[in-house]
Amino acid sequence: MTTKSALKGFTLIELLIVVAIIAILAAIAVPNFLEAQVRAKVSRVKADQRSLATAIEAYRVDTNNYPTIVAVTAPSGQLNGPSVFTGAAGCVSSRFVCLTTPISYITSVFRDPFITGDYAFSPSSGSRSPLDGYDTYDYVDAKSFLPGGSLEKRFGGSRTDGGARCSGADWHVVSAGPDGRNAFGGGYLGMDASANALGCDYDPTNGTVSAGDVVRIGGGAGPYGPPLGTRVPKYDRVKNIIN
Repeated sequence: MTTKSALKGFTLIELLIVVAIIAILAAIAVPNFLEAQVRAKVSRVKADQRSLATAIEAYRVDTNNYPTIVAVTAPSGQLNGPSVFTGAAGCVSSRFVCLTTPISYITSVFRDPFITGDYAFSPSSGSRSPLDGYDTYDYVDAKSFLPGGSLEKRFGGSRTDGGARCSGADWHVVSAGPDGRNAFGGGYLGMDASANALGCDYDPTNGTVSAGDVVRIGGGAGPYGPPLGTRVPKYDRVKNIIN
């Protein structure tokens, strides 16, 4: 006598339970994965900035000056040269060309991992446009903003900002951070309000993707032009105060 076993399929309720379990696991795993990505990018930024700090200080030892904000490839009357990544005109990556040639303090210019597309967004109020050529880390030195500095020589006018433009230091390097907006690490007190709101230090305790820039300063307290204290940085990272 032979018997035939009946095949039993999943019921609708069982399938719905399986789908619900998968959805719950995905809801837990995906945010953790995205947060891990952001943390990895922040770690990469800090590693890049350490390498840049070493290169900038080595450049100073050799030349007795920090690299100027005016790119060596910038056309006459302009601040920035072509992007080292895309060739587009007027990009901040050109400020680091002096660190790659003729002496290779770094082998290549780093790209900010928080850049989306070709450029990171910068604050758009005031005279800034939403796409201001921020294709990598922002770099600013205090001496360029002093009387007789590279900006005054190229564009004229009276320059007295000095350390107010770079967190109170001789120089700073700024990443856009997870919010994707390079707000220059903040500026001098009274500068573009959106820059000073978004230029605070990125803090993951405010949310993995939250406002703020990742900033590294160097060289010690930066010089200021006369009269002293005409402008001060919103975020003075040398004194560790907010003005």
